[in-house]
Amino acid sequence: MLTMYEGVPVGPELEIVALSEHSWRVSDSRRSPADADGMLAYVERDAHGVEVMLLRPGRVETVRTDCLAAALALVGSRMEDA
Repeated sequence: MLTMYEGVPVGPELEIVALSEHSWRVSDSRRSPADADGMLAYVERDAHGVEVMLLRPGRVETVRTDCLAAALALVGSRMEDA
């Protein structure tokens, strides 16, 4: 079942918290907020698109996308791969 975030369809397992008008924290809602491994990404929109900082245990990967929908889809797909 999909839910929506700012008009973007996302899976219900993604918890998206707006940090500002242009940045978000994305976590796995199935994990405790105190569980650091539940933090999936930071997303920030700027004039050039959207930067996604994917957080994995022991490493960080930064990817650019063209829109928030693509960024959230990327985070969701990486969560499924984990």
